[in-house]
Order: sequence, then structure tokens, then C-alpha cells
Amino acid sequence: MIFEASVHGRFQPFHNEHLEYALEGKRRCSFLWIGITRYDTTPSDINPLGRDREKPANNPLTYFERISMIRHALLDAGVEAGGFGFVPFPIETPKRLPVFLPTDVPCFTTICEPWNEEKIAVLRDVGYEVIVLWKRQSKRVSGGAIRRDLIDGGTHWRSMVPAATAAAIERLAVADRLRQLQKGGGGPPASIPPAV
Repeated sequence: MIFEASVHGRFQPFHNEHLEYALEGKRRCSFLWIGITRYDTTPSDINPLGRDREKPANNPLTYFERISMIRHALLDAGVEAGGFGFVPFPIETPKRLPVFLPTDVPCFTTICEPWNEEKIAVLRDVGYEVIVLWKRQSKRVSGGAIRRDLIDGGTHWRSMVPAATAAAIERLAVADRLRQLQKGGGGPPASIPPAV
């Protein structure tokens, strides 16, 4: 078993496939680092390449909100609190990655879209060992589908996320936040309501 390794993602929000990915990563190592990409969602910091995934409307949750959501989901799934930790993971600026996660920590990943292949090349170029957990033809769950359902006032999103994520989405009024972002206003709040 590997001593420590990592998984990474935007987790906007943390959904069932993210949980499956994190749990498989944890199964293969003693300590799992969970890298949060696009950790700074400040609109002025958007990459000039303008990837759709970097737009404010696709990043409604702050770093703190995401790590809280993921932590609760992993604890609910039976992962011990001392078995994982969080770290910013600036895949958008690859040369900065080793500042946050040493290159001797392997990166677990999955492949289900071209962006995953691109990330693997970027990570290997920086010096990380990349271990592919699985390859699938497509995503079964996506953050985009969850965000769209929330904006539309649907309920299908609930079947796509762990209970901890659903509770956080409701507590943080993410549907309202997404609608506001869609109109081009605001961003994640500066202050975070306490967890209950």
C-alpha cells in the first residue's frame, strides 16, 4: 500500500462519482491528500485561456465550503478523520503545484473526458507519478448537470450527491447563488454560514 497519495478536482459540488474516486484513492493509500483545484474562485483571477470550467457561474462554492462538504461526506462514508487532508491544487498554473503538494506524492486520477488526459500530461510534465484508477467512456454524474438542475428548481440533483453535499447545498442556498451568478452578479459569499 502507498503511504500517501492524492486525488484532485474542483468538486463544484462534490458528487457521487467524486466520492467513489476519493474512496478508491483512500483504499490504495494510508493517507489521502484531497487537492482542490480552482481553489481561489475570485472572478478577477480567471485564466486568460477562459476555460468554461473557470467561469464564476461554474464555481459557486468557496474553498472552505468544498472542504467542509467533502470532509463530512468522507466521514459519513466511514473514512477516519486522520486518514485524509486538504490542499490547494492549482492545476491552472502547473508550475505552482509543487508549492502545495510535493512531486513525490503520487496523483490518482480517472479518465472519462479529454480534459482528464490533458491533466495527466500536465501532471507528468511537472514531475508527478500519475496512477489511473479507471477509464470510462463518459461521466455518469457531472457538476454541470447538478448545477443546471439546481438553477431549474429540480430535485434530480439529490440522487447525484452524498447526503452531506445535499445538506450543504440547502444550508448554503446554492440554487439561489447559482441563479445570481448566472445573471452575472456576485460570487461565493465572503462569510460562510456555520455548519449545523
